[in-house]
Amino acid sequence: MQVRTLPAAAGWGWLREGLSLYRRQAFAFTALVILYSMALMLIANVPLVGLPLAALLVPFGTVGITAAGREVERNVVPMPSLLIEGFKHPQRNALIRLGVIHAGLVVLMTMLTALFAQDELANWKVVDGQLDPSSVAANVPWDAITAAAIVYTPILMLTWFAPQLIAWHQYPVGKAMFFSLIACWRNRWPFLVLGIALAALIFAVSWLTSVLLNLVGASPQVGSLMLAPVALLLTSVAYSTQYPIYRTVLDPSADVQDAPPATV
Repeated sequence: MQVRTLPAAAGWGWLREGLSLYRRQAFAFTALVILYSMALMLIANVPLVGLPLAALLVPFGTVGITAAGREVERNVVPMPSLLIEGFKHPQRNALIRLGVIHAGLVVLMTMLTALFAQDELANWKVVDGQLDPSSVAANVPWDAITAAAIVYTPILMLTWFAPQLIAWHQYPVGKAMFFSLIACWRNRWPFLVLGIALAALIFAVSWLTSVLLNLVGASPQVGSLMLAPVALLLTSVAYSTQYPIYRTVLDPSADVQDAPPATV
């Protein structure tokens, strides 16, 4: 497996390639992302077991989203069934083990951040069965948010490429996570540029949408309803970069689902 080290400008290239893929199959890709996001949110809301179960399924979704980008590049419409292909894959047991590790790390992170947030959360007030926005705004758990970002970054690096390395290159779980960490670290500057570019795109589109809604005199309730589909479109664009990142960082010559075990 060849892990490429790309210049920082590659992050901008990932966004451009992602946008190009998204435009070619915007409806199908958006539908797939909506289905994936809603499934994770519904599962995560199940008491006690929801969050770890949703985290366990993330590697399967990562393989499906990356495969969707590959299908679009091949001029094939990405179908929602891609999200469950991992469960039919010969490597599904390894993907499940990766999911269990990911779930355990996410639960530990949640417990850690909860400790930082407990003082602020205690000051949140419930009025008429709903959270009081002013109390939330006055008690934002910035320490917990910072801790979550710091802790989740290495978790994300360990699991960013691991699902594809397991499913498409037959890597064992430990080696897949190791190479994912190495690939992310070597390309930390392109990832940073991509993050900044996505943040700028999200801010610009959200601001423009808000301005247009204010010009037409839309109420806050209508504005919230209109911003929801915009957020889904932006999320879909962010997900569309998954395959360009994989294809440019890892060796595309081995991008075959039934490839023999990789050698290093």
